[in-house]
Amino acid sequence: MIIVSSIILALLAGGYAAMTPRKFKAELSLTPVVNNKSGTSLSGLAAIAGATLNTGYQLTPARMVELLKSRAVLAGVGRSTLPNGRETVIDRLVGEKYTRNDEEEIAKRLDRLLSVLTNKETGTIAVAVQYQDSSLARVMAARIVDSASQKFVRTSKAQAQQLRIAQEGRVEAARNQLAAAEERRREFNFANRAVPSFSAISVDRERLNREVNFAEQVYTQAVTDRESAYARELEATPTVVVQDPLPPVLPKVRKRIVMKTVIAGFVSLVVLSIGVLVLEYLRRRMSVSDSESDRFKEAVSHLPGLKRRTLKA
Repeated sequence: MIIVSSIILALLAGGYAAMTPRKFKAELSLTPVVNNKSGTSLSGLAAIAGATLNTGYQLTPARMVELLKSRAVLAGVGRSTLPNGRETVIDRLVGEKYTRNDEEEIAKRLDRLLSVLTNKETGTIAVAVQYQDSSLARVMAARIVDSASQKFVRTSKAQAQQLRIAQEGRVEAARNQLAAAEERRREFNFANRAVPSFSAISVDRERLNREVNFAEQVYTQAVTDRESAYARELEATPTVVVQDPLPPVLPKVRKRIVMKTVIAGFVSLVVLSIGVLVLEYLRRRMSVSDSESDRFKEAVSHLPGLKRRTLKA
């Protein structure tokens, strides 16, 4: 009976695996790339000085994986429109017009189809989407990677961008100060065509000249720092390189019917054997009449299900 039941359950599991729709796998591999030269140099100088340096938001494979599986990315991809322009990704998944604006539900539906694996040694990330519609799987995989890459670049550039904006404000202030100093010197020279040496007016002229020279130095330094900020912003911009893009024809996911049948048969055989052994042990224990068996019968009789059966009998 155990063997026949195990065979039946194994055949049922194999039949269910054979009847499930064939899935296609849209898989691509990518690698985050960033210029760490400046950050490494500054960290080394800070370590020599006995201090620590906070380099901000750093590009790591783990952060990229978090973005790939984040609710913002998955929900955005789920609400995006398909190339036909008539329905969205989530509409195709649920098979009808999705009217609920629930980002958590959309993200969970896409997360069930998504698998993300990372190689810590090489930093390569493998992104795969398995679904029975090959075109939809291709669209989801490509858009998830593209959306996560854009969000990561924007987040990584935020610090350098704010520094560049601050330097632009500094240049504008230095330009205004230089223009004001030059205007004051022009007015002085216009009002004093001849300035005797070693006079009070000559002292004022030297003071105005010093103000103009100092404003020029400040303006030159501000412009130099602004250009450096532009360069750092470009250097700090990470990129995500797709090493293995999506193939023209997506491979089919193997159903592994034989393996699933064998595993189902083995598991059902073990479970049924254990169940039969437990039932046989209970039956023999209930049939024996001694003090230990009596206490066991009394304890079992207090169980809710067995107690009701005893009262009915």
